[in-house]
Amino acid sequence: MNTYRYTPEKIVEEKLIFSIPLYQRLFSWGEEQVKGLLYDLKNHFDPDLDNGTPYYLGMLSCIKSGNHYDLIDGQQRFTVMILLAIVLRNYYEKWNGFLDGGKRLRFMSRTKDNEYLTAVINRQVEILDPNRKMEDGKKIIFDFMVSQFSSDDMRESFAKSAYTRMSFFFSELPLSYASNPASLNKYFEAMNAGGKGLEQHEILKVKLMQGEENKVHLTQIWNAVCDLNRPVIKRNEKDLEEGYRSKYMQAIELCRNHRFNEAFELCESSYDTEDNNEIGDIEAKQQDFRQSFIETGERSFITFPEFLMMVIDIYLNLSGSYSFYRKELLKIYEAHPIPDKQDFYNQLLFYRLLLDYYIVYKEGDENTNKYDIVFKEGASAEALKQYQSMLYVSQSPFYNWLKPVLERLHNETVRDTDELLLWIKEIDNSLHPLPRDVNEMTYDKGIDRYWFWRLDYYLWERKEDYFKTEEEKQIVEEYVFRANRSIEHLHPQHQENNDIWGDDDIHSFGNLAMISQSFNSQQSDDPVTVKFARIKDQAHNHTLQSIKMYLMYLDAEKSPLGWKVDIKNKHQDKMYDLLKKSYPDVSCSKNRNML
Repeated sequence: MNTYRYTPEKIVEEKLIFSIPLYQRLFSWGEEQVKGLLYDLKNHFDPDLDNGTPYYLGMLSCIKSGNHYDLIDGQQRFTVMILLAIVLRNYYEKWNGFLDGGKRLRFMSRTKDNEYLTAVINRQVEILDPNRKMEDGKKIIFDFMVSQFSSDDMRESFAKSAYTRMSFFFSELPLSYASNPASLNKYFEAMNAGGKGLEQHEILKVKLMQGEENKVHLTQIWNAVCDLNRPVIKRNEKDLEEGYRSKYMQAIELCRNHRFNEAFELCESSYDTEDNNEIGDIEAKQQDFRQSFIETGERSFITFPEFLMMVIDIYLNLSGSYSFYRKELLKIYEAHPIPDKQDFYNQLLFYRLLLDYYIVYKEGDENTNKYDIVFKEGASAEALKQYQSMLYVSQSPFYNWLKPVLERLHNETVRDTDELLLWIKEIDNSLHPLPRDVNEMTYDKGIDRYWFWRLDYYLWERKEDYFKTEEEKQIVEEYVFRANRSIEHLHPQHQENNDIWGDDDIHSFGNLAMISQSFNSQQSDDPVTVKFARIKDQAHNHTLQSIKMYLMYLDAEKSPLGWKVDIKNKHQDKMYDLLKKSYPDVSCSKNRNML
């Protein structure tokens, strides 16, 4: 088993059965991890680029147990492969053989999860106790297949390629491991000792120091830039806001003139020189293998490893895209050595100063929805803060917009917030072409949630045109972007307490808004009048979750009959028209580009 490359097709041929032991954690991949795999597969199998090579999922460790294999490492990837099969069988029938009626994968001593998976695989309509994580993963895959391919022929081609070429190797462990927990623990410790469990940026730090004479200074720079939860230039109690901004402006200008040592002197002086470590001195930690794109700490919306990867990408002109940013730091460094370490550290400082000064940051703890920005020159400081906040909560991949912005700021001076906002809008517009027809932006066609956030921003920016009273404008002015991801049907899908609408109207863009999961659960299938009462309370308390939904409430209020199909249609036309106007050339693209 160790020497073969396996695919779903080969697993079916060899009739292999797998189980996940009780001590392994349940499926926990979120949207970012599932989408990451899907985009990697789509890019790899792109007909214009495809050279016929396999796509490798990596190594899966297992122990043979009777007529099946226990998955010791790789259970997350194998589970997501099952979810892929559930969706892809709709386009390529052979995936049904991989599912084998629910027999291919079993969860040991987890009856509910087995029952759920079997029910889904056998297309049972009523599922009493769904596994929420798996259900979410399945929906992400379904939405991806609908939104990212323009025809069933393309979907079939993708599904067939995944079935025959998505590949992995198995590392078969000795049978004695199954009955000897100590041996299994040693196996995991060996994985950690090999670098799998170490913080990779700490290992990279040591590698970058090797052979360098100026280790103390390089360590000071590293320690200054690596903590993204505090500014690289410390603000003293006596610093007025204007004086604090001038320190950043001065440091950035010094970097432009290659006077990096002077620029660093303006940074906080209390960074220690602690660790001229050897790799063996770094404490090994049990790490969650999933790369985090969301849990970034209290201040910055990216992690230091992500920042480090971005600077390497820019510095070496690697043109990194989605697959690049999913690689391990050490593998990137091994493939792309840095020739001038001192210059790289100087650029690391330069980009960190640019990040601090021109890019929005979070205030307070991770649960606080409040943002600020140091750069305030010009009339668009508040709009710049709101637009960047919108990009942050929409989880638009940071490297798609932040990387080109920082590159341009590195190469030229921006005049004011008006100009910087224009730069960012131009980049974002190129990444998100508007669908040609609002009928493509429906719930059942997997509408990209980005459009709700973008619409809320432009309703905020153009509130004078869409809200009549000063009170309404003030409520909208105080709107704060949140990472809400639940799509609300104002007129509910289950209509016992409401008028009867057709499915096309229920799922249409005009009837939808983005709110939190908890608020969506509260709204449920209540009558629209009850839902509006809650929205009115939010407006009264200045805690709107969606500006679009607030406008839906106001539009319905103007009609004696309330939220009816004709009012919904007028609202929809108005909102789509605003989205069109948000593009300078009012250009559209038939296919949404989610990246």
